[in-house]
Amino acid sequence: MINRIIHFSVYNRGIILLLTVVMAVAGVYAFQNLPIDAVPDITNNQVQINTVIEGLAPEEIERTITYPIESSMRGLAGVEQVRSITRFGLSQVTVVFKDGIDIYRARQVVSERLQGVLSELPRGAEAKLGPVSTGLGEIYQYTLDVVKPSREPEERLKQLMEVKALQDWFVKPRLLTVEGVAEINTTGGYERQYHIQPDIKKMASYGIHFDEIVEALEKANKNVGGGYIAQTAEQFLVQGVGLFRSPKDIERVPVKQLDSFRVVKIGDIAEVGFGKELRTGAATVNGQETVLGTVMMLLGENSRTVSLRVKDKIEEIKKTLPEGFILTTVYNRSDLVNATLRTVVHNLAMGATLVIIVLFLLIGNVRAAIITAITIPLSLLATFLIMKPLGFSGNLMSLGALDFGIIVDGTVILIDNCVRYVHDLTKKLGRNLSREEVQKAVYDASVEVRVAAGFGELIVVVVFLPIFGLVGIEGKMFTPMAATFAIAVASALILSLTTAPALASLLLAGNTKDREPKIMGWIRKGYRPLLELTFKYRKVTIGAAVVAVMVGGILFGTRGAEFLPQLSEGSFAFHMIRPVNISLDQSIEFQLKAERIIKEFPEVENVFSRIGTSEVATDPMGVNISDTYIMLKDRDLWPEHQGTRHTYETLVRDIIARLEKELPGQNYLASQPIQMRFNELLEGTRADVSVKIFGPDLQTNMDLAKRVQEVVSKVEGAGDVEVDLAGTSPVLRIEPKEQVLNQYGASISDVLDTVSIALGGQEVGFLYEGERKFPIVVRLSEEERSDLETIRELPVGIGANTTVPLSSLATFEFAETFGSINREDSNRRSAVLINLRGRDTESFVEEAKAAVESAVQVPQGYYIQWGGNFENLQEARSRLLILTPIALIAVLMMIYAAFGSI
Repeated sequence: MINRIIHFSVYNRGIILLLTVVMAVAGVYAFQNLPIDAVPDITNNQVQINTVIEGLAPEEIERTITYPIESSMRGLAGVEQVRSITRFGLSQVTVVFKDGIDIYRARQVVSERLQGVLSELPRGAEAKLGPVSTGLGEIYQYTLDVVKPSREPEERLKQLMEVKALQDWFVKPRLLTVEGVAEINTTGGYERQYHIQPDIKKMASYGIHFDEIVEALEKANKNVGGGYIAQTAEQFLVQGVGLFRSPKDIERVPVKQLDSFRVVKIGDIAEVGFGKELRTGAATVNGQETVLGTVMMLLGENSRTVSLRVKDKIEEIKKTLPEGFILTTVYNRSDLVNATLRTVVHNLAMGATLVIIVLFLLIGNVRAAIITAITIPLSLLATFLIMKPLGFSGNLMSLGALDFGIIVDGTVILIDNCVRYVHDLTKKLGRNLSREEVQKAVYDASVEVRVAAGFGELIVVVVFLPIFGLVGIEGKMFTPMAATFAIAVASALILSLTTAPALASLLLAGNTKDREPKIMGWIRKGYRPLLELTFKYRKVTIGAAVVAVMVGGILFGTRGAEFLPQLSEGSFAFHMIRPVNISLDQSIEFQLKAERIIKEFPEVENVFSRIGTSEVATDPMGVNISDTYIMLKDRDLWPEHQGTRHTYETLVRDIIARLEKELPGQNYLASQPIQMRFNELLEGTRADVSVKIFGPDLQTNMDLAKRVQEVVSKVEGAGDVEVDLAGTSPVLRIEPKEQVLNQYGASISDVLDTVSIALGGQEVGFLYEGERKFPIVVRLSEEERSDLETIRELPVGIGANTTVPLSSLATFEFAETFGSINREDSNRRSAVLINLRGRDTESFVEEAKAAVESAVQVPQGYYIQWGGNFENLQEARSRLLILTPIALIAVLMMIYAAFGSI
């Protein structure tokens, strides 16, 4: 079969060369349309269920929402893991499916199962599925603000309301039209709300209940249809109009009729105007609060392609922004991808150039060197052509694995033998060969080495086969690398048996000389005596080889191990952790000061942050936590310090040192944007290594985590060591007095509804401005909500015209509750998060694990589990330990088949 292919290639070289040109053109086209990314997307198959509920503490949300949803998801087919995070006002359950299951099918079965649980959830709980995006789907981020931010708090509040409205009703809808965008997540700013803030003293004097205010507003704020009326040959529609057009309309709504002449209206007992929403998050940029938009990519799309589309749309939106507003891009994934692409292209070009130079130096025949060198770009184009339909993207892992020296190995053997054949035949006949004789010599030379050339290439492919046996995260990460390399080698092998003989029969001259280059002569002079010595002292030579292998094995065993090398993304992501009971406003103040400090470093271009939870809770955090993104300038623009420039490691160290010095009271986990998301996808935590403590009692879990933190912090290589669950927050419990309520003939719901409306707020409709709509909320003012005495005097309706102070009907007490509750596979857990510096993962984990086992006593019913990329390293290693010997046996069998001798 191979002989026929070679024969056809040599004697029908025109067809072969034409097909080669067509393949090259198709390869160029495929490269232009090849998805380009920085790294493979390792996102597992997951569906998020986000449930928003106002007013409940985390432990209550866990009991009434998180646990029922978790339980209902465990029986689904193909589910690998169920984990959850419960925070104040939010429950997030993540259901991880096996890789082979279609994500839309997974979402369908989750949605069906969720419908059976909704009736069990507390009133007001809204459970929704998260967007159809990937863990690495945050591809583009921008800030939106006014050109001249005000320094006056009240004026700045109005500006942030306007900016948020512009984001929600102008920018976001237009970006959602971009192909490949799944969601636009908004963080920061204030939703414009119209607040009705009752005066509780006036309410008590008129005997008005909070329920009556809500009922009056809901009845007044609506339009109704009256069908149509036909008159003679025409008909017209009937519409009853009652929707509010302005705050004045709200003030005129009647609440209660006191007598025939007196009606109490909203304006008589409440103030109507703009009010602040109860935020769960905020955004900052360069030391100033702002509105941050995050573009989330649709699952299965390419990040570079989509981010470039988004960039074009952003430029279009900028031109039509209202005067006085500014939109600024702060993170664009395509910048990182383009930098990665430049690195890959540079490395490929450098590698190809070096191989070609070596070929010219060692082959000794210019035409033979040219034929061999042509194989390099052709094999690369053939690889692009095959990668496209297989769905592989071009990235550091896939394209970075290509080795042109190995790729052209078969062609070098074949062309070298062709040159030798033509030279020998010329010498034998004593004349120049005709073109037909050159063709015959090329055919005979190619057939002679077909086995050696073919087996050499195939053996290289077989060595990569164990990587195809990796599954899960490891498979997604490394399979594209192995597949791309195998495709390139296979393409080069086919070219060496077709295009190379065709070119040789066309380009090799009839008087080709097999001259030895001078450099080869020099090498031969040094090599011949060494070769003779090895023949003379065979036992010593073999013994030295055996000892070298043994020493290599011992040295390899002493080396550390990493699951993945760290990609330098050219930016940092700091996880800033503050006391769990800090308020959002105080957390923002900390963040603004931290950003101003970071911005003073001349290497920093921009710094922006997300605090707490965004509008779409894909990444729920407490208000005590922020993700801070530090965008760095190009490395060439970094200034020198005492004759040297910062490295990325020293810059991180100096930034953290200064923050710890000037802003005590908060802790830091230093990472990079994609790296941080990788870690979270691997184990649900944001660190390289996580020590998870499982058990039923949250306080015990936290105590064990702090003890583990103390031990691990002393192990060499532990850079940042923080506890994931690190404290409690105060909660004011208002509990109705049943006996007193019975005396008044009132119910528990009268008390609870009063607390819910007055403190939590209740939405009673919308005020429309064109297409835009803004919520109307009944709630006390911020000052009154913060005053315990005012809360105690809240009027609770117990009759038609009678109210009683809340303190007479309920008890007040402060208690402690955990700010966050994490669960995995039906168990509560805390975690110690560890980012390493200057040490490999494997050796660190082994030493740290031994230290923890000897120093930390774990109670019965509790257990410790080590996770992060260390777990993936172990799983990959266990598979390779089985698959690699099989591959080596296959190589041995192939060599035996080639030589016929064991």
